[in-house]
Amino acid sequence: MHTMVNLAGTYETWRILDLSYASASQNLALEEALVQDDLSEDFTPTIRVWINPPAAVIGRFQDVKSEVDMKFCEQNQIQIVRRFTGGGAVYHDEGNLNFTIVMPKPESVGLLEFHKINALIIQDCLSGLGLISEFTPPNSVEIAGKKISGAAAGFYRKQSLWHASILISTDIVTATHVLSPSRRNFEATHVRSRWKPVTTLEASLGKYVPLDEVKTCLLRSFEKLNGARLQSLPLSDAETKRMHNLLLSKYSNYEWNHLGTWSEG
Repeated sequence: MHTMVNLAGTYETWRILDLSYASASQNLALEEALVQDDLSEDFTPTIRVWINPPAAVIGRFQDVKSEVDMKFCEQNQIQIVRRFTGGGAVYHDEGNLNFTIVMPKPESVGLLEFHKINALIIQDCLSGLGLISEFTPPNSVEIAGKKISGAAAGFYRKQSLWHASILISTDIVTATHVLSPSRRNFEATHVRSRWKPVTTLEASLGKYVPLDEVKTCLLRSFEKLNGARLQSLPLSDAETKRMHNLLLSKYSNYEWNHLGTWSEG
């Protein structure tokens, strides 16, 4: 297997951030807040594990009405939120574990290879649970032809972010209802979601696996493949401030979540 040592540079210690909020908007505001313009002296690469309440999460460049059944979401109190990375629409609930990596921008590595290398963490964890999986370009992990994990990523000035959703015991019936518009074929100028059959860890194993067990498994696989030391550290004051500013000015606003438009002013 590949390792992530070259991607991580000289950093030997990584921060574990096991932090979730009751609001999907705040969870996504934190994702963006973790990415800084520059690498400060006290920068530490971060692994975040987190869970969203029921939410339809759409990609940066997607059209909401083309991807999400807005009436169904309203009737079932499912939040519609837009993330700052590209890619397709996904459904999150408490049976879905999210896994985020924030690290220095890798040199001489393209986005596809970045996805492939990071997906090895999920594949190694699944292997430890007794499941054979494969990476399917551009950004999926599949078991027997069914998608169990999808990811999105971005390269920025000095840093990169990769985040993936892993279906543990997600309500697939609800997910299908929420994302039903994206299954229809029609011409569009927006980025469209690629529909594939999906599975969950529970369905693949034939038994329920607690999310905490999967968290432990993922972190263990990360340590094994990366050779780095993991340390639980809190958010910095600067990160907390950025998160709250982004939540108020962007992620809690209709214009961003439904239209994809945003102005700091």
